Amino acid sequence: MADEPQAREGDERPAMILLDGHSLAYRAFYALPDTLQTRTGQITNAVYGFTSMLIKLLGDRRPEGIAVAFDQGRDVARTEMYPEYKANRIQTPDAFRPQLGLIDEVLEALEIPTVRVAGVEADDVIATIAEDAKSKGFHVYILTGDRDAMQLVDEHTTVLYTARGVTDVREMTPEAVEEKYGIPAAKYVEYAALRGDNSDNLPGVPGVGEKTAAKLITQFGDIDGIYERLDEVSGKKVPAMLDEHREQVQTNRTIMTLRRDVDVDYVLEDLRMGAPDTEKVRQLFGALEFRALYDRLMGEVLGEVAEEEATGFDTAPQRLAAGDLRDWLDDVSRFAVVAIVEGSVPDVRWSAVGLAAAGRQPVAGVLDDLANEDLDALRDALVDEDVEVVTHDSKILDHAAGSRGWACTSVRTDTMLAAYLLNPEQRSFDLERIALQWLQRTLTAEDSAAGGDQLALDMGDDAWEERALRAQATLELGDALDAELDERGQRDLHDTIELPLGPILARMEHAGIALDLSVLDEIRSRLSRRVGELEAEIYDHAGKRFNIGSGPQLQEVLFEDLDLPKTKKIKTGYSTDAQQMQGLIDAHPIVEPILEWREVTKLLSTYVDSLPGQVNPRTARVHTTLSQVTAATGRLSSSDPNLQNIPVRREEGREIRKAFVPGEGYDVFLVADYSQIELRVMAHMCRDDGLLEAFASDEDIHATTAAKVFDLPIEQVDGTLRDRAKAVNYGLAYGLTPFGLSQQLGIAPDEAKEIVDAYMDRFPGVSEFLNAAVLGARRDGYTTTMFGRRRYLPDLLSDNRNRRQMAERMALNAPVQGTAADIIKLAMIRVDEALRASGLHAQMLLQVHDELVFEVASSDLDAAEALVIEQMSGVADLEVPLLVDTASGETWYDAQKH
Repeated sequence: MADEPQAREGDERPAMILLDGHSLAYRAFYALPDTLQTRTGQITNAVYGFTSMLIKLLGDRRPEGIAVAFDQGRDVARTEMYPEYKANRIQTPDAFRPQLGLIDEVLEALEIPTVRVAGVEADDVIATIAEDAKSKGFHVYILTGDRDAMQLVDEHTTVLYTARGVTDVREMTPEAVEEKYGIPAAKYVEYAALRGDNSDNLPGVPGVGEKTAAKLITQFGDIDGIYERLDEVSGKKVPAMLDEHREQVQTNRTIMTLRRDVDVDYVLEDLRMGAPDTEKVRQLFGALEFRALYDRLMGEVLGEVAEEEATGFDTAPQRLAAGDLRDWLDDVSRFAVVAIVEGSVPDVRWSAVGLAAAGRQPVAGVLDDLANEDLDALRDALVDEDVEVVTHDSKILDHAAGSRGWACTSVRTDTMLAAYLLNPEQRSFDLERIALQWLQRTLTAEDSAAGGDQLALDMGDDAWEERALRAQATLELGDALDAELDERGQRDLHDTIELPLGPILARMEHAGIALDLSVLDEIRSRLSRRVGELEAEIYDHAGKRFNIGSGPQLQEVLFEDLDLPKTKKIKTGYSTDAQQMQGLIDAHPIVEPILEWREVTKLLSTYVDSLPGQVNPRTARVHTTLSQVTAATGRLSSSDPNLQNIPVRREEGREIRKAFVPGEGYDVFLVADYSQIELRVMAHMCRDDGLLEAFASDEDIHATTAAKVFDLPIEQVDGTLRDRAKAVNYGLAYGLTPFGLSQQLGIAPDEAKEIVDAYMDRFPGVSEFLNAAVLGARRDGYTTTMFGRRRYLPDLLSDNRNRRQMAERMALNAPVQGTAADIIKLAMIRVDEALRASGLHAQMLLQVHDELVFEVASSDLDAAEALVIEQMSGVADLEVPLLVDTASGETWYDAQKH
């Protein structure tokens, strides 16, 4: 830390963060359940909560200076002055003491300084350091649960007060202190001395609460002013009590005043977070079983710290001459490939490649002018069973190799997929970020024997060097991520599901899906007419023309001109979102056409008008991009265009699928859909006898469930009761509450609660499973699917009720939805392999949630249908059968169940 600290961008002063270690550890200990413990029985609630707060603080503030102060021994001076000081404190719990040592280990691994002074409280140490840091140009942030710290607040000191728990942190500036307590921060001790402090066993003046104390300080300035003019204090009781407790008030003021002159043995410049020992961090967090915190630390904190501390790669890239590749690859058993491609799907061309060999120098960069013998050498290496290839985003490599008719069977690790499995909530998995996160290295080359400056990430004349550098980064990442996958038991998920899926997705993207533009033209004309009709109806109801798509104009019409009941208040007025508008349907006839207008105009802009521009002119098909690393649940996503999200609820939306037709050489679409897969997965995972029996009966699952819930013969179950059972069947796995069920079914909350309670009585295994899912996720920090896929949910420990409840709903759903996602991916792998081996004229085009879409020659339809059903239904061994529904037709619309 320099003598003259540099201000952070956007801030007047750089940040110095001081933490009250004991205060925060205690708050965490009492805020979090003691069920937070390792498999060896070590309770970790205090260290978990403390570390969680620390990670958030580091991620939010990016301090230049930091220190954690701890109490050491009794405060001799204060106790001598007032023996009852803190006498009401309970004995330190046995489960808390050992966790202080663990907190020290966390801070040591992170290279965060700690400060202790014998016989002096941590807040006195903090006050002393804060005064010093402030005088030397820092803005000081103090994280504490002790209100006495409010006296330190000024224009260069902010208290981050943990009002309760470990996540409800309030930023106390001078303005915030005055708003909260009614007095300036500089007067806080005067105010607190009158009020007293129960936590420190310091009694206040009877009859003088917070409001009275603030009023007295405001009127008289301070305690001395109050006692000098005691006769001016209004009332009879308060002046008498003030006089009677004069000595206690003076004692309180002395004890509460924090010392700013403690003899602390430190040098301010040494109070900073050093370069963390990442291996020690990994081992410690692994031993504490802090998987979720480790990922947050890597992504939110160490990535940024590493950017300052990180080194480049020790490499001396050499440019190989054309024809040298086979000799270079001789005796190489593991190497990385970086495919550089041009064009877009399906017209991908392999323009260049970067390579890095394991355990040897130099790294090689191979340019566009690959000789034929180089191509032959690369092709042979990519299919050699004795060679292990590492790559980042293997689908790009599959596209590149596929453009030359090659396969990539020797790929063993995809660093993008591995990083996604280890932290699925992360937003970006580009190579630069992952290298910084997992290796603490930037994509630059250290000065080496080759000479020259560091290599920048540009694609200019030195592009070959950049490719070689990326290849070496990929290779080293492969080793690091392989080890982490093994440690977390997720290697099999990478090897048997995610990695084999890459080439299949590449082929699906390359194939695309054909569009009949004349059908879209007809739909456009019809929807445009409907928009005109709706606008005329809306204007007639409103009595004027206005921009229906403008929120402010719509609010004016609804809530001023027509005086409709006010909806939820928002910043710009009153909400006009779909949910709020639904509640106004009975209030005025204008509402229903507005809602329909929104849906129809969205269909036009999002699909009917945009799809033609996304058709490849050479293939007459649209080629969506299918991503494995977008959804944290494990689901695939589709983009450019999104073909998974074409509406199906309204007929106008479903009709868009009429434009999707089989391409040249194919006659029909075949759609195969898992029947109620998430319910079947939940039945398997909860092992409830009643639910298993309901599926085993091979009857209507919702009717069978309704019969059990409402205690009726199945023949007496009508459509209403079936719908209610269906809502509960699907809703419970998504965290549906009785209130949510009442809203969904339009029934009273009490009636909805009775339905849910009856369901849980009839299917107790479901209730046990859902409770265990949340408790297990709260204990471990993550949920797990049947196949080992994890979803990390740190908000399960949040003090924010909404965030915690949302995380609980995710914990209920993630194991079921994630397992369903794993099953459909396995099905794609099995079906693709079987189809390619069968010789049938059929190919897989799309995956839309739980269904697969194929185009097939009519002569092969029956055989293809039988093959797909066999492979999909046999892909996982569940307690209940996996049933597959199929349909076929000349358009995607015709092949759907309506």
